[in-house]
Amino acid sequence: MKKLQDALVAIRRSPYQSIMALLVITVTFFVGYAFSIFAFGTDSILKFFETRPQVIAFFEIETETDIVEKTATKMRDKSYVTEVNVVSKQQALDFYKQDHKDNPLLLELVTADILPASIEVSGKDASSLVLIQEDLNDIKGVEDVVYQEDIVNNIQQWTAAVRGVGLAATSILGLVSFLMIVTLMNMKIAAKRKSIAVMKVIGATSWYISGPFVMEGMLYGFMGSLLGWGAMYGFLLYATPWLQSFLGVIVKFPLPFEFFAYQVGTGTLIALILGSTASMMAVRRMIKKK
Repeated sequence: MKKLQDALVAIRRSPYQSIMALLVITVTFFVGYAFSIFAFGTDSILKFFETRPQVIAFFEIETETDIVEKTATKMRDKSYVTEVNVVSKQQALDFYKQDHKDNPLLLELVTADILPASIEVSGKDASSLVLIQEDLNDIKGVEDVVYQEDIVNNIQQWTAAVRGVGLAATSILGLVSFLMIVTLMNMKIAAKRKSIAVMKVIGATSWYISGPFVMEGMLYGFMGSLLGWGAMYGFLLYATPWLQSFLGVIVKFPLPFEFFAYQVGTGTLIALILGSTASMMAVRRMIKKK
């Protein structure tokens, strides 16, 4: 308790330096918390769009309807298949008429007999679509299998790139915060070098000397984490109506309370470790020099 009081006094005695360090740490954790929200959202978006592309199997024109239905039933029994939709010859003609309703000449030349039946299969994720494609290629009577693999790959690459940028930005800001605390502690230790020398002469332990500095660093981390989370949460509340209208079908808002509890708990723990480690590094350098 005494070391906590000493740390609070040290913060009050150097308000400008303390505010600067606290501001940098707050910005760092604001970006970190915002990135974790974004990572959670992109994971949900990726899972949503991974199942949007369908594997479409077109049957040979002479294939009987019961064979198409049996194939659909067989695919529905697969554990990695979520939905199978059968498109009959007549339905294919209806789709064709809808697509070419502005060209009567094309409509007169096409009948249901010359159009193939097909099945549209959706999977649980991107890897499931590959398995579905392989299964359909092995089925007798299937003439062509269409799978828009490039769409899924583009989504995965975009998500990975955005996550990489966010992780890099958070890491750089974390390093800046770490160096900021180390520099600030070095300045404060240098200002008290005579007092520290006297304490060592009279037999003070290393923890007695370094404890207030380590506690001060932990306070910077703790307060910066909470302020960063509060700023992020306020911004999220402000943006929730827009996010609901834009992503409401994909990501459910408001986000679950458990997510925020885990987020702020993990972030605060990291902040405490960052602050204490940076302070301890500065203190150790000071003790070795003395």
